[in-house]
Amino acid sequence: MTINIDYIHKLLNYEKIESGLYIVPTPIGNLSDITIRSLKVLSCVDLIICEDTRLSKKLTSSYEIRTPLMPFHKFNSKKMIPKIIKKLLKSTSIALITDSGTPVISDPGSDLIKEIIANDIKLFSLPGPSASVASYVTSNFASTSFSFKGFFPRNKKEISSILNHIQTSDSPTIFFESPKRIIKTLNFILDNHKDCKITFVRELTKKYEEILNLKISELINILLKRDKILGEITFILEPSTNKPEKNISKLEIINLSNKLYKAGYNTSDVSKIVSIVLGISKREVYQMIIKKRNDLKIIQ
Repeated sequence: MTINIDYIHKLLNYEKIESGLYIVPTPIGNLSDITIRSLKVLSCVDLIICEDTRLSKKLTSSYEIRTPLMPFHKFNSKKMIPKIIKKLLKSTSIALITDSGTPVISDPGSDLIKEIIANDIKLFSLPGPSASVASYVTSNFASTSFSFKGFFPRNKKEISSILNHIQTSDSPTIFFESPKRIIKTLNFILDNHKDCKITFVRELTKKYEEILNLKISELINILLKRDKILGEITFILEPSTNKPEKNISKLEIINLSNKLYKAGYNTSDVSKIVSIVLGISKREVYQMIIKKRNDLKIIQ
């Protein structure tokens, strides 16, 4: 990428800016996606606080921005927040950036903002790149509302809460996920929710950008054929109420389950097959089978 620095500098029209904290979005892949105003703020503030100074240096160097960089991340945030507040109270101008996209969302910047507000310090928010929104508008279900949940959770309590959300939500849900965990996460959703539509976005704005709109089972099959899965991933699940749920009776579930048991399938496989055929949650099927096994005399 070639950047015309002289042209950029003419547009910037450098001048002293107000003291306070500036929330500055940065490109999520393509350095050209930064706004002129963002470049101006980054060039004129007294200090830039960022997650990784090495990554942020690539951006500032590309635009010949010489403002000092200071690390601010989840491992040092508790120690750094009082120092940042102290600087701001002395009429310093500071820009908050993240490795990519809009700061504060899914990062320790949220704790800093609370302290900024508590100390009545001026706060400025600049518009700019956001991976969640940029991914959402490429989906089959982009409309007026959505839920953004950050990275798909790891612990059981959070997973249970998220599962309940996606099974009952009437709006699309957006998640981030790592390439190492994506197949495991997709299999969990397939097994415990349903084979719903999904928008899979990888390496957005970058050279190997990939956007797929398909079903979860189809996406899993595609990813399993790859030697490696690389890059930043965002995925969006269709709302549970996007299509009316079928009114499936318990008798239908039991009759189909009995046929599958007779064919030699175990309970886990029966639950999965019934959920796909009838379009209902695998967990719902499994729990109903276990609970009603004796009463309804399921054949095994």
